[in-house]
Amino acid sequence: MFRFGICTRDQYLRAGKRRRFSGSRVAFNLLVVGEHPARDDIEIFEDINFTLRTSNGTCRTTFRNRLQDVDATTVEILDQFYRPDFPLAVEDRAVSHGLTSIEFALRLFPSFPNASFEASDRLLQLMELSLPTGETYILEPEGKPIQYIKPPFVVSLAQPEPRFLPVNRIIAALARRRLRRLPLSPKSMDSQAAKDCRITNISCIHPEVVAFQKADPRFQMCARSVFDVTAPGVHLLRTMNILNKDYFSDVQLRDGADAAFHSLQPGGIWIVGRTLESDFSNHVSFLQRCEGGWQLLGRIGNGSEMERFARVVHPASKVPQLQ
Repeated sequence: MFRFGICTRDQYLRAGKRRRFSGSRVAFNLLVVGEHPARDDIEIFEDINFTLRTSNGTCRTTFRNRLQDVDATTVEILDQFYRPDFPLAVEDRAVSHGLTSIEFALRLFPSFPNASFEASDRLLQLMELSLPTGETYILEPEGKPIQYIKPPFVVSLAQPEPRFLPVNRIIAALARRRLRRLPLSPKSMDSQAAKDCRITNISCIHPEVVAFQKADPRFQMCARSVFDVTAPGVHLLRTMNILNKDYFSDVQLRDGADAAFHSLQPGGIWIVGRTLESDFSNHVSFLQRCEGGWQLLGRIGNGSEMERFARVVHPASKVPQLQ
């Protein structure tokens, strides 16, 4: 058995409701929407991101209005600790294409007009490697392949193709072998075979985010890991839908909690949690950096599993339910 892919914009639009569930069967170069995308182009961009999975298994699932309750509660908490004119420094990490970050910024800036807002993600762009044979590889910036396109086929190189699709599995295996033989190292880029290849960048930043950061200098998007440490520290750090046991080991989660602690100034607030896939409800912990550890300010829903990896030295006697 085998399964074809969706290689063109017209194919995608004809696929109707089935398209969001096509996953890696949709060519990731359809993320290219241009400077003035139509509504259909933006919907394609968002739908592809909804199922896009990177080489390390991290999902980039996100959608509009996903964190509205978290945004509103955060501004209420900040009002208790900071003056409206305070130059609040905010970081929002692992934001995928960044749409939820501008939704947060639009909620934050009216209350704190002097705030600066950095949205970040590990992956801001992909690379499209086009061969003269009509084959296309989609790669992460460091060169890890995640997809192979040879119409009418689109196959995943990041995760194994299903066993019930043996033709797709064979195509993926041959594609990996061919990629390893391509002369694409820095030492061989002057060879004729390499010159016949074309590499172009594919932005993974939402078009509305691109426009927003051009219009408002208080907001910027950059590449950053959740394990980075920001010096001298910010006042608010948010890491939603990334630090959990689906992606990382216990040791890595403790490292993530330590990175959050050292990225905040004393008294700074860490927002950490996840959105459940079953009902899209948010479960979030609000932690404040204090001497020697964290103080738990409150929770939305059941809070975050990261509480057990953070040093909570001042737990609230009765944890407030914030929503």
